Amino acid sequence: MKRQPLLKASKRLLQVVSGVGVCLLVATVWSSWFSPAAAQYETYEVKSVPGNVIWGELFKPDSEPILTVKSGDRIRMETVSHEGIVPDQGDTVAFLTGGGIKEEDILPDQITIKGAVPKSGPGPHVITGPIYVEGAEPGDVLEIRTVDIEYRAPYGVISNRHGKGALPGEYPENEAPIYTKIIPIDAEREIGIFKPSNGLPDLEIPLKPFMGLMGVVPAAVEDAANSVPPGLYGGNVDIKHLGRGSSLYLPVQVPGALFYSGDPHCAQGNGEVALTAIECSLLPTFELVLHKDMELPAPMGETADSWIAVGLDVDLNEAMKKSVREYLRIVNEKYGLTKADALLYASADIDFEVSQVVDIVKGIHGVIPKDRFTALEK
Repeated sequence: MKRQPLLKASKRLLQVVSGVGVCLLVATVWSSWFSPAAAQYETYEVKSVPGNVIWGELFKPDSEPILTVKSGDRIRMETVSHEGIVPDQGDTVAFLTGGGIKEEDILPDQITIKGAVPKSGPGPHVITGPIYVEGAEPGDVLEIRTVDIEYRAPYGVISNRHGKGALPGEYPENEAPIYTKIIPIDAEREIGIFKPSNGLPDLEIPLKPFMGLMGVVPAAVEDAANSVPPGLYGGNVDIKHLGRGSSLYLPVQVPGALFYSGDPHCAQGNGEVALTAIECSLLPTFELVLHKDMELPAPMGETADSWIAVGLDVDLNEAMKKSVREYLRIVNEKYGLTKADALLYASADIDFEVSQVVDIVKGIHGVIPKDRFTALEK
């Protein structure tokens, strides 16, 4: 597939706006991200218009890419929250204004997508993409760097529904189909306002935005049928540490990788126990970097301070085992510590956290502080 300049793009690609071909100096998030030779990139903007999103499923190997980029290019990708437009919340305008949101503050893309995009899968998520990365082949690794995240609307939503979440059958109370709360967002202070239902004073939730769903297209078509469960391809991993200044590494499954993102979150507690985080529409800036000389058996995260060892399984115990094995691999490969020693070390100094227990495939992630292993760096 050839790289397509904006003016030569297809009708569908005209909805994707190029960064005018301007090469810019990279703003380094942390020094290990970039080498001097990789100091330039091209920036594109991807709009969350109907031709660029799907609803309820993942993209498939034969999905037509909306944009082709080179390794190192950046994408400002509009994403849209599903909360507020799913059927059980009724009329979107009435739902949001009933929660104190001004009608003029409602994100127009939510209304447009609800009316124009068919819900083609059982999942709730609205997903933007896919993006073809030149040269990406199965066996390679795609690094998804989240350079920045901006807020698109002054509200988010938390929901517990249909007996799902960590306490199915107990909540929502009284066998109600859904219990949901609208969260006003103060973007300048990065605070969400939680209003208790029984008249208690408002609570402030610090916002730490991240994309709950980032992935490459799975090789098996059946894995793309539902947007909810994460897998080797990434997808709905819901790891709160993967916000600004982080990387998610994924094994490429199909030619071009076909990157996509959705399920934007303003804040999430580990476990995501009610069912959702503060779901809110966001504008992330991604940098997509292709690694040809890297072997990766599972998704892996990185922040400025830590490596993130990801374990995914329908059984939480098995997810824990996978996360611990990933921790052992990472520490052994990067620092030379034997796996037997690394296991002992983990018992003393490594935290393993529950990412989420609500996405069919459950997640555990180990947080590996880089500074603990400074003495072992080669």
